Parts: sequence; C-alpha cells; structure tokens
Amino acid sequence: MNDNKTILPPAVLVSLFKDSLVLPENKINPTQIEAENANLAETQEAFANKNKKKEPSIESDNNEEGAAPEEVIEALTNFKYLGDHHKKIVVLVSDPASVYLNEADFILLTSILNACRLTIADIALVNLGNQKAGLHQILNLLPSKLVIAFELDSKALKIKLPTQLYKVIPLGENNLLFSKSLASMQGTDIAAKQEKAKLWAVLKQIFQL
Repeated sequence: MNDNKTILPPAVLVSLFKDSLVLPENKINPTQIEAENANLAETQEAFANKNKKKEPSIESDNNEEGAAPEEVIEALTNFKYLGDHHKKIVVLVSDPASVYLNEADFILLTSILNACRLTIADIALVNLGNQKAGLHQILNLLPSKLVIAFELDSKALKIKLPTQLYKVIPLGENNLLFSKSLASMQGTDIAAKQEKAKLWAVLKQIFQL
C-alpha cells in the first residue's frame, strides 16, 4: 500500500487554522496552550481522515425517490465534501481522479471565490466524480441557498430541469447555476476567457458585486 502525501493548497491551510495559536505574553497560560495543541491535533486528524480516498460503495440503479431508507442513510454516512458551508453554498464538480478537486482547478476555484468575497470555508465542495448522489439528496444533507454545478447536467444531478448554462434557475428555496467546467476556463486563450466572463457576469449579479 502506497503512503501518498497530500499537499494542501494555501487556501485550505488558511481555512484550517482560522484562529491564531500565538498568545500575547501577558496572557500565556500553560493550560490554554495544552488545550490549543489538543484542538490542533484533533483538527489535523479530522482533515486527514476526511481527505482519504473513499472506499468503493455499493451502487444502485434506483433513483432517489425509489431508494430504500437504508440505502439513503448509508449514502449520507459515506458522503464527503470539503469546506464548512458557512454561506450555504454548494459547489459541485466531477473529478474522478481526485478526492475533491485537482490542484489547478482548485486554485482557479479559490480565485473565483475570492473575487466573490468568499473562501473555501463558505462553501461545501462536493466531488460527484467518485461518489454517487443526486441533487435532492445533497440538499437534504447540505441545505443551501445556491448550488453551482461545474460540467454537470440535470441528468447527472437526477433532476427534471433543462440544463441552461450561466442562468440562475429557481429550485424551491434554492437557486441552481450550471456552468462549463473549471478546466475549460484555464489558460489565457479566447475560449477560456469567454467562459470565465460568462460565469463572472452571473456571479456579479448573484453576489451584487
């Protein structure tokens, strides 16, 4: 078994260590330092466990409505996402080769979030490339105001709605936005710039930028 090391991008490190571990000299307390060290160890262990590859789960051809309660509970138990979901935003991607997202696309995503005055802690990043879940199932677990789906259509999300790119689609109390893949926005060629411009135009309206 290979022991692969996970190199975390800076944005993830920032979200993991939100509070300063350095205390002013006049407030240093041995008990508090021990507590901080214990919390840090727990945080590191939790993220390491969360970042492990998902073991293959039993797949079913049944849709969500027809799935047995036991199957739904098992799926939710094994469900993985990155981020703290502070602003009730879900970002859906499909990257079968990665736990959450490859480094290049992750860097682009964080830059888009920063432009919207958001961080990775404000969203829940869900990779549907290595786990099976429909949109309604995801929203049951992560109630959200906005869902952004990169390179995923209605069929992949198991919903009966037209896949309209770069247009906010009301979905009950939620809003859904379909977009081209992050990979299609990489680089400086005209096509990549056009896709980024289309996405940015609608994000500016959503977040009133």
